[in-house]
Amino acid sequence: MTDVDEVQVVVAHHDCATLRVDEVFLKIDADQTRTDVEVEAMRRAPIPTPEVLWRKPPVLALAALPGTALGRLDQTASQLDRECTWLLTNDVLPSDLVTRNRRLAETALRPWTPRFTHGDLQVAHVFVDGDEITG
Repeated sequence: MTDVDEVQVVVAHHDCATLRVDEVFLKIDADQTRTDVEVEAMRRAPIPTPEVLWRKPPVLALAALPGTALGRLDQTASQLDRECTWLLTNDVLPSDLVTRNRRLAETALRPWTPRFTHGDLQVAHVFVDGDEITG
């Protein structure tokens, strides 16, 4: 890697970290078993996954996925706030009903730390290029 403009810390914990260096993601993990499981899961996945560029424990280098995120839920969370406020201010629905359903919606909209592997599926984790899923 030459002429690197920026190194971005994507996520960092006491036992692992992910860095983005241009179009390469470097995952550093103290537990090699986790990395092995992740690489095997990507190999078996029925959708495109990042290309493994190289592995030199404790580092796994992955290529960035092409395309853009299918969506982001940030705007939806802001709209939920406005709509619930309107419903309560205008006394359209009982407050307990609005509150209960808002809690359900907030569960789906809760913030997620970006990762390469995760057990949840949401639009921000699906990458597309036109009509094609790229990752």
